[in-house]
Amino acid sequence: MAGRPKKEKPKLVSVPDSFEKDVEFGLTSMQAGFVWHYTEGACSQTESARRAGFEFPASAASKMLNGQNFPKVTKAVRIKQEELRVKYAITPEKTGTMLWKIAETAFEDGHHNAAVSAIKELNQLAGLSINRSHNLNINANVNSMTSADIKERLASLLGAETIEPSEKDM
Repeated sequence: MAGRPKKEKPKLVSVPDSFEKDVEFGLTSMQAGFVWHYTEGACSQTESARRAGFEFPASAASKMLNGQNFPKVTKAVRIKQEELRVKYAITPEKTGTMLWKIAETAFEDGHHNAAVSAIKELNQLAGLSINRSHNLNINANVNSMTSADIKERLASLLGAETIEPSEKDM
């Protein structure tokens, strides 16, 4: 087949050389391999079964995850997924800690813009600053309106009283 060679995809995680029986959940070494590949190996269920060494991977994966044929495997998958969910969860505490470290490191390295940006994000996370934007859909022909009409229309849309500009503003 002609064409350029495929790039080798970088491995997301290092795969263990072998898998041991999981006594805690009562899994065989192949089932433990399936659980690892499915939860941490970034594989589909069929690919996980294939990498674990099952002869008919699509059928085996389907049976292992249906909850009836191999309930211990399903339970092990759910527990491992929950562990990973907790480990990699994005929480306000983790985000705040990470932003604070970024701000400190950036400031120490002389990257003041990055430090200021991290502090702004921290303030937003803490609710100390709020970014507000307001989009209005105004169906009006501004060309035919006078200055007073425009001010009056904006005041009614924004729910504010009209404020006359001072001489400094003009």
